[in-house]
Amino acid sequence: MAQLRIPLDAQRFAKGLTWKDYMAQMGDTRARTEDNYAKSALTPDESKFFSGISQVRYALMLAENWCGDVHRNSPLLAHICEAMSNCDLRVFFRDQNPDLRDIFLNNGYQSIPVVVFFDKDWNEIGRWIERAHAATAKASGIRARTVDAAPPDKAKQDAAMAEYRTQVQAEYDVPGGPLWRAAANEVRLVLEQRLGLAAKK
Repeated sequence: MAQLRIPLDAQRFAKGLTWKDYMAQMGDTRARTEDNYAKSALTPDESKFFSGISQVRYALMLAENWCGDVHRNSPLLAHICEAMSNCDLRVFFRDQNPDLRDIFLNNGYQSIPVVVFFDKDWNEIGRWIERAHAATAKASGIRARTVDAAPPDKAKQDAAMAEYRTQVQAEYDVPGGPLWRAAANEVRLVLEQRLGLAAKK
């Protein structure tokens, strides 16, 4: 199957924000993201695996400051990119880049964060979107108990959404960071499969 042409080259990529610059412009969501960055550090095993990946030269991340999944998962993705010695990560705002957004949909949805890995010739190696499958299952259960169960008036819905966010973050904060570990493992599997690493073990 022919691969979609991704409208990205070195010139456009250079216009994206480095992780440091992305964090610097976040405003009132910066503290949350920095906290998750500190908590989501890679395990020694994860660091060893990702530091051994030399084929990834560029990583594109799509994000928006207001998105909870971005606050929770973009820090882990930044750690992964930082562990890969040849990898240059740049962050682009999803809504300012509709051509990129529409190529990396999640079953038709504009989910974020998106991370896409490329080799030195801009061939896509693989992508990972939004959150780990384990986190989706947890979030769905929490939403059913909070937002979906709340009365329809705005005040109660707002309170339920705040509670939803608190409970989801608490799942990420469980000792050992099981939801971050699940995400790191999913990214690892993508790279292993696309680079043929699993067969070499």
